[in-house]
Amino acid sequence: MLVVSNLDLTIDSSVVKPSTFLGSTIKEATLNINNEYRYLKTGYYVSLHAEVLGNKVIPSCENIIDSSRTPVLLLRAARAGIPTLPFLVTDSVKKIATEMGFPAVLFAVNPFIYEGFKTAHNKSALYRAMKSLGMNYKFAVCAQPLKGEMVTFKSFFGKCESQDIASQNISRKLYEAFNIPVCKLHIQKTPDEAFLCGLEPINKQELTDQDLKTISKEVMLFSEQGDTLVVQNRLFC
Repeated sequence: MLVVSNLDLTIDSSVVKPSTFLGSTIKEATLNINNEYRYLKTGYYVSLHAEVLGNKVIPSCENIIDSSRTPVLLLRAARAGIPTLPFLVTDSVKKIATEMGFPAVLFAVNPFIYEGFKTAHNKSALYRAMKSLGMNYKFAVCAQPLKGEMVTFKSFFGKCESQDIASQNISRKLYEAFNIPVCKLHIQKTPDEAFLCGLEPINKQELTDQDLKTISKEVMLFSEQGDTLVVQNRLFC
């Protein structure tokens, strides 16, 4: 198994840098470890190059693209049994105000815009949020009702830093569905439930030494299994 990473992993086996892999024709099952998988970013190109070579790769380009588009993420997550909330994809302030009401949490839909999320408790705040996330109202947003507290945490191979069991289950199930090794999750928590709201890449500056050790440990677990791995009940070989 080939490990391609732009992170400083602390593992014994060799790790190939993305720039080296992208200039190669290595035909081997590929584990792509990157802090940023979004469309047209280095992590995306690593998976694309692996697929062009005919390599099985984690994560796949399909999962990278789907996970970076919040409405698609939520639809697939719901089908996988992950708790989500109803959402609207629209560029209309009126539609959100009348059909969903306040408070609301908003995410950008355009994959080239990512500022996390914004909350709106009234029309004025909604206008500001949509102007920011929609590039001056040029693009739609994904709006969800705000019923609890928004929390954000890191997720590595489906394991998260949250002590909340419901959030841990969301992290695990989301990894099983999308196989994104390194990311941040936005989850809405109520006293009784937790709901997936969005997924975001992690800035390198946000990764601590302990985070890198945790990621490295998970990579080693993959390496110890050899070139045939079971992911999502499918063989990865």
